[in-house]
Amino acid sequence: MQATAANSTGTQTSGTKQFLLFGQGGSLFAVELEAVREVLSLKEQPISPVPNTLPFLLGLTNLRGEILAAADFGRFTGIEPVDTHHPQSRILVVEAPDPRDVRLSRMRMGLAVSGVEGVLPLNPDRIVSAIDVSPELAPFLKGLYNSEGRLLMIVDVEAIAHSERW
Repeated sequence: MQATAANSTGTQTSGTKQFLLFGQGGSLFAVELEAVREVLSLKEQPISPVPNTLPFLLGLTNLRGEILAAADFGRFTGIEPVDTHHPQSRILVVEAPDPRDVRLSRMRMGLAVSGVEGVLPLNPDRIVSAIDVSPELAPFLKGLYNSEGRLLMIVDVEAIAHSERW
């Protein structure tokens, strides 16, 4: 896709930001591209299950020497679980800053999703409240976005990373 003239700091009201679109449980989601470090094939990335953990935690994975927790985004948010054996399923390696101490490194984790659609420029000023979504999902969204008639749910990576559920 051709990139638009996006503001890298995101402070302009008329500017756009790049978002990664992904599908889960028949819905479309978008996450700010700057929060995504990479996208991995869920089928090809080995994940070691961890006993006695919550059902949404798929396990731990070794990404070039870094151990990451991999969670099923669908189960975490109360939607349909990810088919871990489907060839289109992906792991989004995302990171969020630690709000307690900005000097610490960013928290990195893997979110398993049903599939990735691509990258799309969106205007953050057009994100509206997510009042019409399920109570399990609402705390993890920044809002909703109408993109050419398609409703996108904008994911709040920081809310997921700092959730008490972890």
